[in-house]
Amino acid sequence: MPFKICFVYPWATFGGVERILLNRALAFKSSNANVEISVFFLHDSGGLNILREAIAAYELEGYFQLVDSLSDQFYDLISLIDCPQVLPLVRRHRLRHVVECHTAYCQNRVYLKTLGSECQAVWVPGQRFADEIAKELPKNLPLRVMRNFVPWDVENSFVDVKIPMTSWKRKPLFFFGRMDAHKDPLALFDAFSQMEEQHPGRFMLVLCGPTSPEISIEKELYRRKLRQHTVILPPIRFSRSGQLLRTIAQASGIFVSPSRGESFGLSAAEAIAFGLPVVLSDIDAHGYLVDGNESFLYPIGNANALSEKIVAIANDYDRACRNLRPLRRNFSADAFLEDWNHAVQCVHRV
Repeated sequence: MPFKICFVYPWATFGGVERILLNRALAFKSSNANVEISVFFLHDSGGLNILREAIAAYELEGYFQLVDSLSDQFYDLISLIDCPQVLPLVRRHRLRHVVECHTAYCQNRVYLKTLGSECQAVWVPGQRFADEIAKELPKNLPLRVMRNFVPWDVENSFVDVKIPMTSWKRKPLFFFGRMDAHKDPLALFDAFSQMEEQHPGRFMLVLCGPTSPEISIEKELYRRKLRQHTVILPPIRFSRSGQLLRTIAQASGIFVSPSRGESFGLSAAEAIAFGLPVVLSDIDAHGYLVDGNESFLYPIGNANALSEKIVAIANDYDRACRNLRPLRRNFSADAFLEDWNHAVQCVHRV
């Protein structure tokens, strides 16, 4: 009998959690794991059809199914991904469950303090993040790492195909993610303003991801006189993100994340996995991804340092690529499967 797990998440959007679940299904499929994933979203925020397309594109129908309730079948385990709304239900029906915390937004994980002994464990995407939130958990509640990863070692769909784009004369600086205050694209805009003054005509911005009402991206670009040097791409399908990153790498681009907090840094990990040099804010999660190499980190909030770091990477681009390539082994599918097997064994022993 397969091990049946249902992941529950509040919203079907177009973000990292959906990507993580797809990656897990790819790992299970590649290793012939006897695991069946069900996913229950409380609300469709525009992501369900996109997710269905990805499931079909990756041929994951036997490993990944979308459900509209928790009552349709028996599950060996339920995983609530930052979904405290469902805690009363699983407690009332005494359903075996774990809680997964993936949010770097402190206000969104206050619920962790309310967890009781009926919760089997809290799973988090990395050791750095585990160290950060350990103090937020009740005593004696098991905390286990379920590493996020990029399936570069198992994914074989489309990754060798580039997305056709207009030939660029400037070097692209790539921002890939939600454009809100927490991800802080404005820090990149400020740095690029300085770079355009000091190195006119050398760099350009490429932005891809959902927008947020917190920031008017167009307004901020026009205010800095950067709009004519910026390409804004629509959010891209999950199964084509590898193509996009490969295309940016072929254009000798640089991935930039000024994020103020991450539980893992999935987009940055994807960039590294596809051979794209990175410049990252010096938060713990980013430090882990680059193994503490300060060549790829800059002091958060320092636009001068960010612009200098980008220029330094651009001036020694090939070396940056060589130094980063070995690091992708740290977030491979094998690393996740090791964590998965250990965590599931621990749940079974309870």
